[in-house]
Amino acid sequence: MFHLPITSLKSQFGDIDIYLFDQLLKGRIQKGMKLLDAGCGNGRNTYYLMQAGVKVFGADASEAAVQRMKQLAKELAPTLPERNFIVTDLDKLPFDDSAFDVVICSAVLHFARSENHFKTMVSELWQVLKPGGMLFCRFSTTIGLEGKLQHLESRFYRMAHGPIWFLADELMLRELEIQLGAERLDPLKTTIVEQDRSMTTWVLRKV
Repeated sequence: MFHLPITSLKSQFGDIDIYLFDQLLKGRIQKGMKLLDAGCGNGRNTYYLMQAGVKVFGADASEAAVQRMKQLAKELAPTLPERNFIVTDLDKLPFDDSAFDVVICSAVLHFARSENHFKTMVSELWQVLKPGGMLFCRFSTTIGLEGKLQHLESRFYRMAHGPIWFLADELMLRELEIQLGAERLDPLKTTIVEQDRSMTTWVLRKV
């Protein structure tokens, strides 16, 4: 019997977020769907998706990151137009309303400059999502580490590894869901990393 080598996983899936991989297993991301990676960075979450026939778009404030995404697309999915990848802030996305079947935003929202900035970014992500579409976000929160983080002011905390991050809590996320009229597709899932930070996965459907 022929067995695929376990080492082939890396070459096939790259460094995709394990929680985003879970959404693939649940069938929520399909070939032909239009997907926006908001805060795409170097494209680790779209490496597999490009090869799987997903119509990937990318947005990032870093011009260098967007150039890397364009190069990745050229290598993995040369039919994707370069114009799919743009330099922009997430609080002012230059896409049409309801343009995407899926919007993902991984390890970005805790860099918000204020509560209003956080909410504006979420609103923009929601605006460009089609009815019935999925918003997948993963970001640091206070969930599971309440009272154990160095609180500075408002919702800002100094993290154990140095930076100052904006951290939402569970109540804020629930309130945002009500404001958006969103349906939660999965329970909130939070991973605590050595008492240093907690990373929460927030998956919503636009109804």
